[in-house]
Amino acid sequence: PVARAILRRQDYAWNILVERIQAINEYLPLFRDAFADIKKATDISITHIANAIGAFVNSEWRADSSPFDAYLRGDEAAFGVIEKRGLELFYGKGGCAACHSGKFQTDHEFHAIAMPQFGPGRTRMFDPVVRDRGRINETDEREDSHKFRTPSLRNVAISAPYGHTGAYRTLEAVVRHHLNPVAAFRTYDPGQTILPPEARLAKVDFLVFENTVEQASIIAANELEPVDLTDREVTDLIAFLRTLTDGKGLKGRLGAPQNVPSGLPLDE
Repeated sequence: PVARAILRRQDYAWNILVERIQAINEYLPLFRDAFADIKKATDISITHIANAIGAFVNSEWRADSSPFDAYLRGDEAAFGVIEKRGLELFYGKGGCAACHSGKFQTDHEFHAIAMPQFGPGRTRMFDPVVRDRGRINETDEREDSHKFRTPSLRNVAISAPYGHTGAYRTLEAVVRHHLNPVAAFRTYDPGQTILPPEARLAKVDFLVFENTVEQASIIAANELEPVDLTDREVTDLIAFLRTLTDGKGLKGRLGAPQNVPSGLPLDE
């Protein structure tokens, strides 16, 4: 029912979800504790539900207890010599912070960096070509072609594969792509992708590599200028990126509950 409702209009599904929550008596005292304006079950709205889920996500997997955070708070011992060199590169010569800025190393903007494209992605409606042109799908502005949102780099060392398509399986590979996106795009090896063995999808996964027009379009949209880093500097930069790993947020702070009010089964 929820899936069918979404096909008609997204908020139709919200009503179904709210009615389900309202009908489970065990939820009412929990929502009363969390929201002062809830007295009875029918007071629970989709806004309450969304805010509760948002608060949980923001707390459970918050990544702000990394060695990098400790270093910022004045703990010099949190960084070694290599990590400090990597930090200088990240915020200096490497130019990484131009896009990966702020507390969580993202400007939340959209950029085109010639990331290899494979699979159907989010193909636009009525588009006869298998491709995903990114932000333009939402804005219809030509300058947004092939732009994708800058990801946060928190826990990046354990977040492979990398790129909006998962084009790179190692942190070093995606770092080197950023050093010269056009050259990396032209020499990209599809063999490094991590894909499920699905014959039906395999037939179309790499069609975009046969489309010279689309390939040229991805290259033309690239915004990044080449950066010349030595192998040692790449190693230093990766060492810094590893300091963004927050062990506390990897598995969640509260952990999985033994049961939930709905009575639905939980995975171990």
